[in-house]
Amino acid sequence: MAEWTEPKRVYVLVCGERLRGDDAAAVLAAEILPADALALAEIVEVGLLSVEALLDVPEGVAVIVADTAIGIAAGEVVVLPLASVARSTGSGAALASSHSLPPDQVLALAEALRGPLPRGSFVGIGGADFGFGEQLSAPVAAGLPAFVVALADEIRRLAAD
Repeated sequence: MAEWTEPKRVYVLVCGERLRGDDAAAVLAAEILPADALALAEIVEVGLLSVEALLDVPEGVAVIVADTAIGIAAGEVVVLPLASVARSTGSGAALASSHSLPPDQVLALAEALRGPLPRGSFVGIGGADFGFGEQLSAPVAAGLPAFVVALADEIRRLAAD
């Protein structure tokens, strides 16, 4: 007999490339999330943030975009409402993966196609080195534990709302 499981309350769209230095930070953070946060979330490694990934988020489910950012200090962790990222208001942070469109445009296009964006957040860590290789820069490696905590806390917060 199949066991019924409760649907996940939060989708985490994990952006980044494992072989591009600090760009792997979100992927690595998702791999070491605490079990209680993992139980509440559907982790989807998307590589690049895309309109399709946002359109695939089920109605009524919150979403977190986790990525490395430029425009903030390397190793610093930020949590921003998705709506503010979509409208590029005041943070100075920009997603750093090799996105074909800037994240504000991806979010705005998804909003135009699906209606209001799902409630959610961007959780990011400032990056310094996006060259080829698997090594994180020293500031990002030092900030990784805080990134994991921020990501787990945001999963819990959104799941509780």
